[in-house]
Amino acid sequence: MITAYLNGNVIFEDGVHRTNVYAQNGKITEISDAVIPSDHIVDCRGLYLSPGFADIHVHGGGGFSAMSDDPEEIVKMCRAHALRGTTSIVPTTLAAPVERLQRAMDNIGKAKRLCTDANILGIHLEGPFLSMKKKGAQSPDNILVPTKENLSALLDYSSDLLMIGAAPEVENGMLVGEEAAKRGVVASIAHSDADFAVAEEALAHGYSDITHIFSASSAMHKNGIFREVGVAEAGLALDGFTTQFIGDLRHLPYGAIKLIYKAKGPDKAYAITDGLEYAALDMEEGDLFTQENGQAVVYEDGVMKLADRSCLAGSVATSHLLVRNMIKRCGIPLADAVKMASLTPLRVVGFADRKGKIQTGYDEDIILFDDNINVSYVCVNGNVIVNEFVSTDDFPC
Repeated sequence: MITAYLNGNVIFEDGVHRTNVYAQNGKITEISDAVIPSDHIVDCRGLYLSPGFADIHVHGGGGFSAMSDDPEEIVKMCRAHALRGTTSIVPTTLAAPVERLQRAMDNIGKAKRLCTDANILGIHLEGPFLSMKKKGAQSPDNILVPTKENLSALLDYSSDLLMIGAAPEVENGMLVGEEAAKRGVVASIAHSDADFAVAEEALAHGYSDITHIFSASSAMHKNGIFREVGVAEAGLALDGFTTQFIGDLRHLPYGAIKLIYKAKGPDKAYAITDGLEYAALDMEEGDLFTQENGQAVVYEDGVMKLADRSCLAGSVATSHLLVRNMIKRCGIPLADAVKMASLTPLRVVGFADRKGKIQTGYDEDIILFDDNINVSYVCVNGNVIVNEFVSTDDFPC
């Protein structure tokens, strides 16, 4: 069956162009100003036609956690994000004992095979090899020192593993990057107190990404009367690093996002939600919860905090809100904002050859949204999961 997307403002890498998009069997087959006979017509009515968003650092959503022991709950987590335009997702674990992380990888792998409402691309381990000084909301009891044995137990456990976050300055921290790189797993500097020199050295040891830059990472500070710089500045200054940023405008002010965009550009910087199970969920101010790692958290000011209000615990955002913030609050052009929420993260984890673009041969992961990034249509590999406006199966005469 050929589906025609007509009258859409199509978002390409180089900008927005009014044209038509055609798809068949879950693939984009043609982009043309011509109206070609088709089996099914989607009248986009001037809405933006975009590649689906991709979130490669997200811990939960819709009330469900990526650490769940029930794969069906992980599927529901991914569906909650998909309903808001995130067609590709990498469920992300919290720091935990090795055996618990192996169980989480098993369940994410099962969910990947079950899920049809979103592309579960693989697994992201955030930890457990982190810095106690920058643990943030991670449970200190679950932070481990890397060894060849526990590294192998994680890195060799699942072929679905795509990314691991670790602190290179801890004992054997460089080994994490080296071993991950050998296996084609992205090593991201995460929850790290490294100085600039150590972060720069990490590039030669397999690290290539910065986890939620400026959040739970070292940055410029005074040591005595002199200033030192850290992971955040390395992520901005060194071309070898891609950089994640949490775009909820709670973890970072809009000026920081403008700086990241200015320094890295849309090919090296990308938006993540770092969303907890409370993302894509209706909540009331002051609601209290307990995370899978036992940490008590509270919903206040549009973000999750540790219950003692000592630090942020993770966002409740979804990707469409990140794009809205980039455009409306940070002044980032639409095409670049979409790229930083789709193609760029997909390139980081190795899927940019078939996802993240409106281009012939690419998967039919297509969404439609208005000027305020309200998503009204979501199609995942040709499977329509959101359609809030009328389309027609009749070819117009």
